[in-house]
Amino acid sequence: MNCFAGQKLVFLPGLDGTGLSFEPLRPFLPPNLRVQVVTYPAHRCLNFAQTVQWATDQITSDQHPIVLAESFSGPVAVALLASGRLRAQCLILCTTFARAPRPRLLTLSRFLPLATLLRLPFPHLLFKHIVAGGPASVTLLADLWRQIRPKVSPKVLAHRLDLIRRLDVRPWLPRLTLPCLYIQATGDRTVPAKALLDFHQTLPNLHVARIEGPHFILQAQPQASLAAIESFLQQVGPSDSRPQPIAWPYPPRPQRH
Repeated sequence: MNCFAGQKLVFLPGLDGTGLSFEPLRPFLPPNLRVQVVTYPAHRCLNFAQTVQWATDQITSDQHPIVLAESFSGPVAVALLASGRLRAQCLILCTTFARAPRPRLLTLSRFLPLATLLRLPFPHLLFKHIVAGGPASVTLLADLWRQIRPKVSPKVLAHRLDLIRRLDVRPWLPRLTLPCLYIQATGDRTVPAKALLDFHQTLPNLHVARIEGPHFILQAQPQASLAAIESFLQQVGPSDSRPQPIAWPYPPRPQRH
């Protein structure tokens, strides 16, 4: 993995915000890659603008990093980079979305006591259905969820789900000038395949890698995911001569509430 030599990777985590979801990937990374894992507060509800600022404040800007944004953090990374708050070599979007991926389901969830439900043990059959990546993936991700669950307030998780319902970062997309890779999991039952279209229709420098597996593709298929990232980096080459985003006013338009 010579394309990682001397590079810095910034990982923005999924819905839980703990960064623990990066750990299954870590053993397969080359030792000369510097990694920074961004985390979100476990017991504090932030709106979207605050979440973007929270991530901004953690990222050191000593060099243009490779940014890897998973699921919930995809819109955060889009806002970070398109606004010019962060300058990066490239952006890797993993099983993510520019707007609510399942709006009807998320709207219905408003009428459920999500914070209470998230305190309960996750039914194994439901977990197996969502993961849909075979017994090994189910075991791996069930173990990961058991580590994450006591660390994050159910109220915060429910709040982030409601944030997703109201999100729409499509106005940011035309402002992304850097190369982007979208990693799509072929068995994703959380983010539908059509979520890719918002990126595909807008980003001229978009590459797409489809990997067999569940929504949690980085964890279920770490080696295949890294191979896709390495191939992408080899194609796009060094970032020294690429134009960087202009520092646009933030946000581009009032956020929906």
